[in-house]
Amino acid sequence: MWVFGYGSLMWDGWETQYGCTRRVLADLPGYCRVFNKASVKNWGTKSAPCPTLNISKVADGVCRGVVFEFPNDQKQKLLAYLADREGKTFQLREVTVQLDGHTGISALVPFYEGKNVIVGKTLEEAASMVAPASGTCGSCLAYIRGIAEKLSELGIHDPVVAEFWCKLNSDA
Repeated sequence: MWVFGYGSLMWDGWETQYGCTRRVLADLPGYCRVFNKASVKNWGTKSAPCPTLNISKVADGVCRGVVFEFPNDQKQKLLAYLADREGKTFQLREVTVQLDGHTGISALVPFYEGKNVIVGKTLEEAASMVAPASGTCGSCLAYIRGIAEKLSELGIHDPVVAEFWCKLNSDA
């Protein structure tokens, strides 16, 4: 059983308690990261939401992330954990990811499909949401900074994250 992470699933160590046997960089073709999920609890509030990561279908896109392999006997525990962690508005879908550029494997990927999707915002409008947003886990700015830093540590250049982070720094 495989799980693909494109955000905090890539680096916060959750996988160790479920007997992860393999952890490698992988590509999810046809998708890209997007800051279109409004966090109204962890990183923002209903009155000041924080744009957080989701993924979106893009014909020529590629989302580089981390794929984790688990023993099949951990499947039910793992599914329960991911449902609790990601929330009921995230759907786990089986999608083909590529290891080493050519080996395709089926992995579970979390997709947000709830009512807090941010629609129709320009980069500038989304960036203006960051400064006033703060939630139970910290500030929205800390969330975005953490995403940019962790991707850099993993050697992943993501144009969407880089452009958003650059915009926030140019406005400071």
